[in-house]
Amino acid sequence: MTILPTFYAWSQEHIQRVFEAKTSADCLQALNDTFSQNVELTLNGSPIPRTYLESTIMRMVEASGFRLSVEWLNAVEVPRDQSYRSGALGGYYVIRNLRRQSQESATPMLYERHKSINVIIDSESSDPSIDSRRIVKLALVATDKPMHIDS
Repeated sequence: MTILPTFYAWSQEHIQRVFEAKTSADCLQALNDTFSQNVELTLNGSPIPRTYLESTIMRMVEASGFRLSVEWLNAVEVPRDQSYRSGALGGYYVIRNLRRQSQESATPMLYERHKSINVIIDSESSDPSIDSRRIVKLALVATDKPMHIDS
């Protein structure tokens, strides 16, 4: 049997691959490697379709000029068994270098997105020799804050 990384290690790698992608194709591949095609999603308490998640992330990554960075601040994981093939993870991370127009200025401003997540991760294959884990449920709470650049 293959020894799988912990959910925290898996999540750190996959979320970084999504948001720190250097091309649109890499971002899309990372999304498909991270989220089940049938993922159940909520954003700030409201259900959203996978297509909304995908298009929003793609716009964020592309608008940043492929310059986003992710910093995980903490996480708690609970595997269903010692194999780490399925279980739950709750975590908090910040995505920096988001670019968007503010209401006060015509010049794009830099923001950081603070995210609290609760996910269920399951293997999509019964083959124990491959890591087929994907996020199948995601409850996401997120807010944007202006970035403070130290001079």
